[in-house]
Amino acid sequence: MINCLRKILLFIPLFLLALIWLSVVFGIEFIPDDFLRDDTFEYRGDGKKPSGLISMGWFYTAYFIIIIVGSLIGSIYTAYKKYWVWFGAYIILGGLPVMFFFLGTIFG
Repeated sequence: MINCLRKILLFIPLFLLALIWLSVVFGIEFIPDDFLRDDTFEYRGDGKKPSGLISMGWFYTAYFIIIIVGSLIGSIYTAYKKYWVWFGAYIILGGLPVMFFFLGTIFG
């Protein structure tokens, strides 16, 4: 039971990083805008009814906090426990964009 919970907690940041890769690099959106996030969450009197569960600001804030904290804790934990396949997945999905960003700012 604990092993299953551990793998689920390790998978959540990887899943969110994979969603970012698919949406930004390949243009594939798996979460529609009106399902979880919506600009019209707060009724402003403009005639639009809220259709999402949370506002866009809260959605992206929680999304990136989960990714940053989860990736750091997950990569440290997997390196410490020597789960090299999981660690490689964290490095490829999370480390490559950071490396490309830094290389682009230094050489570009």
